[in-house]
Amino acid sequence: MLPLLTHPLALIGLAALPALVAIYLLRNRFRRQPVSSLMLWLQVREARQGGTRLRPLHAPLLFFLEALALLLLVLAAVDPQFHLRASARPLVVVLDDSFSMTAGGDDSPRRHALAALRDELRKRPPSSIRFVLAGERPQVLGDASRTTAEALDALDGWRCRAPSSALDDALSLAAELGGDLALLLVVTDRAPPEGTVPEHGRLAWWAFGSPRSNLAFVAAARTASDAGDRVFLEVANLSREPRTTALTIEPPELAGRSTLTLDAGETRRIILQLKPGAPALRARLDDDDLPLDNEVSLLPALRNPVAVDVRVTNKGLREVLERAVRSSRRAAPGGPPELVFTDREEEDVPDSAWVVRFHADKQAEAYTGPFVLDRSHPLTDGVSLRGAIWGAGKEGPVEGAPLVMAGNVVLLSDVAGSDGRHELRWRLRPDLSNLQHTTDWPILIWNVLDWRARDLPSLDRSSVRLGETLLLSLPSPQERVQLVTPSGEVKSLPVHGKQVRLRAEEVGKHEVKAGDETWSFACNALRREESDLRNCISGRWGDWLDDTTRRLEYRPVAWALLLVALAVLALHLYLVARERRARP
Repeated sequence: MLPLLTHPLALIGLAALPALVAIYLLRNRFRRQPVSSLMLWLQVREARQGGTRLRPLHAPLLFFLEALALLLLVLAAVDPQFHLRASARPLVVVLDDSFSMTAGGDDSPRRHALAALRDELRKRPPSSIRFVLAGERPQVLGDASRTTAEALDALDGWRCRAPSSALDDALSLAAELGGDLALLLVVTDRAPPEGTVPEHGRLAWWAFGSPRSNLAFVAAARTASDAGDRVFLEVANLSREPRTTALTIEPPELAGRSTLTLDAGETRRIILQLKPGAPALRARLDDDDLPLDNEVSLLPALRNPVAVDVRVTNKGLREVLERAVRSSRRAAPGGPPELVFTDREEEDVPDSAWVVRFHADKQAEAYTGPFVLDRSHPLTDGVSLRGAIWGAGKEGPVEGAPLVMAGNVVLLSDVAGSDGRHELRWRLRPDLSNLQHTTDWPILIWNVLDWRARDLPSLDRSSVRLGETLLLSLPSPQERVQLVTPSGEVKSLPVHGKQVRLRAEEVGKHEVKAGDETWSFACNALRREESDLRNCISGRWGDWLDDTTRRLEYRPVAWALLLVALAVLALHLYLVARERRARP
């Protein structure tokens, strides 16, 4: 490794070496003068130091000593510092884990980044190294590595499957992990925000991307309807020129094959109406540099209807309640009830059914707000109660966790049973309220049905985006379930109660196994920002050559050069003195 020159302008002093050579070339400074006799001259030797003609360079040992002394003094003046073999500062590397890092196959940014990291770790092994994956949420990749081999093994866990990269959050986590002394390195395929990376400091930014054209699916959905599932697709041409691609939809009886021609930056929307009972749909585009977003799989939309039984005696309340239940399209007629609406205290309901119990107090008031809502509860999702009038009494305490309150009066509460059942206590006087005629009423009823449906044994969705989390409700409590990924990897996940959260981290069809039951869902890479490769770039910004690095990792050698120069000058003086003593 070349030494660091702290004062490179001092190399101007090397001009003294040509001057020294000129002195020796022009050493004959006297004319030759013929005389008749040298009898009366004190010095009878021929003056070899005189003359105006250039003579061949006579380079005695003194010349080399003088040149060496000049060279040593100049080198000492530039203050050379040599880097230690092992870095004294720990290194924390932030790895862009988004799927755009896989674009290009063997020429992908991830492949070039791995090669650059291997070279850096072999040439400059740090005292310790840690990796932080920058996905949607930053994640630490393994423990700190003390050797280069351990660090390279840890890089096997960098797979670039995330739908996005939160580099700022990951960089903050890396700074906390490493402390004030650690060096930070960001590895990505994009340029840093302007002004964020100093020229010299603890942060370096390496980008290994290159601008590419890409055609991709950027949106896909499959929703249930009475006439069959409806499919919505969006294909974007993320290029600077028009592109043509083939769109293949399987099975062929669903749509078949067609050709799409899109202008630069154009997005084409495709809507398909499938027949009832249609199987899983698979749509593909022609291959390009980023194959991950060229295909989507959409399983049949889940229909998790809730068996609802409305047992409300108040005619006005019953009518608006039944209308809201029908409009939700989440209610299933017949069968044992899974959700019961009632306004009677004594009601025989199945043990597994949830209950929404309305209370119409005789002594009641009309509350206009302000209303206090528990926003962490699924029942209040999307509810504002703006302009709502809620008639209710305030006699006696209300059991359960308060969900909606007017001051200190509880209007709606949730009583959770030990077996997982819920009973909603709803205090409402319809004759003093306009709540049942506002837009919040169908939202509340929808939230009740959706909440109950998500507790039934099923997945809450059949198709998700990469990185999303979905909920699986089991028919009975279990300790763990098995998730089989598209690559064949089997993961064992813990179950909390009767529910387990599943994170889609790989594109393709997943299977969840719990005992004899099996559920499936599909995951697709649908993220326009990551599929757009037009702004990818290669380059390096910043370096770690700050004052702290020079102090900890570099050693000056100017003092040694000065000592050698003094020794050379001492030898020069000794030889000059000896030559003078040897003269007659």
